[in-house]
Amino acid sequence: MTTNDTAFHAADAIFMAEQAVGRARHVVEELHTTINSALRVLDDAELDSAKARLSDRGNYYLETAGEHLGRLQRRCSDNAELTDELTGHLERASQAVADAHDLLRDADTTDPALARDVAQLKPRLAVVGEMVDLAKPMARLAAQHVESAHQAAQQVTPPSLLEPVSLERSIATAGKELGRADEDVRLLENVVDHAAASARQSAGIASEITDNARRRMAEHGRAEGVPRQAAPAVGSPVR
Repeated sequence: MTTNDTAFHAADAIFMAEQAVGRARHVVEELHTTINSALRVLDDAELDSAKARLSDRGNYYLETAGEHLGRLQRRCSDNAELTDELTGHLERASQAVADAHDLLRDADTTDPALARDVAQLKPRLAVVGEMVDLAKPMARLAAQHVESAHQAAQQVTPPSLLEPVSLERSIATAGKELGRADEDVRLLENVVDHAAASARQSAGIASEITDNARRRMAEHGRAEGVPRQAAPAVGSPVR
């Protein structure tokens, strides 16, 4: 593989990493929105549960609280799907970063401009890889807390609605788990934002590398396209 081929393949891998991290960042934002929505639904359930104790229409409010927890289960299911999507983007980013590292390691850096760009690129790309590796377990932890909230909501069945204490216990458990998930996703946002910033910087340097590679190819093509001057015959004057 020529130096230019290596540069192009490494740049492609970096662009893929940037794209995957960008998509992961978008999914994390959706996760945060979904968890906030679930917390609002839980607040409604908690309010109706309290009304059930204080109102003459206790059965009505218990039933309404149960409906809120049904909505909560749907929010949790949405969150699980988003987490699966996020994991896929992070895995693709991780693989792209690894591919870029391998290509840059084998790059011919005898060209001073390429050597400078590669030296600038490697630490930024390393940050992307580190942040992506950190984001994976954080995403799994957030998903575990959401699943625990989901299970707590599932424990509220029609018979249990007749027992306000069990309803309140389920609401409290779901609230605790969703609160933890919210903290996890806030941290996850910071990590993925950091990865995205480094990925953008890496992509900018990769663009410079490909531009320089194209310039070298163009110069080489022009050099080959210039016909060589015929050697003068022996003894003839050179004009």
